Parts: sequence; C-alpha cells; structure tokens
Amino acid sequence: MGMDRDIEKIIEVLKDSIPDVKIVLFGSRARGNALKTSDIDIIVVSRVFETMHFTDRASYILKILWKNRALPKVDIDILCYTPEEFEKKKKEIGIVREALSHGIEL
Repeated sequence: MGMDRDIEKIIEVLKDSIPDVKIVLFGSRARGNALKTSDIDIIVVSRVFETMHFTDRASYILKILWKNRALPKVDIDILCYTPEEFEKKKKEIGIVREALSHGIEL
C-alpha cells in the first residue's frame, strides 16, 4: 500500500514527539478504498496519556501536529489510549477490536 504524504508526516511527527508511541491506521485509508476527501482514522497508544483526562488527549495530539505543520488537509479522527486501556479495549467488542482486525500498525 502506498502511504499518503499526510499519513507519513503524521507518523514521523508523532514518533519524533512521543517516545513510546504506537499508531494504528484504520478505516478506509487502511483498507485502501479511501477517496481524496476521506478522513484519516488513527489510534494512538502511549504512556504520556496516563496523566491526561481522556477528553484532553486528542487535542494534545492535534497540538503536536499543528506545531509541526503536520495537520492533514482532510479530517482526522484520533482515539488515544494508555497501553493498559488499549490492551483492555482489544478484548472488548468495539472500534478498537475492529480497527485491529482491519487496521495497519505503523
């Protein structure tokens, strides 16, 4: 799968900014059937979220992307978890389990 430049930039910036980050791309971009206007769906897993309220995590990621001029031209949906939350969510029926079955770890 050829990686879109926006996604490559997001990966690069997050890996440079968050030492222990794990990123999973899911949705139409992972399946390879995205349109130019399709949003980017990612799960971000890191210990950095342990001290943050769940509702503050995506804005933290967006600020990093904005500061590094890596905000994509399309919408981006970000789910943020600590490693422990992620392990728990993987076992539950829901979006994380679905994302892992069809997603791509970056």
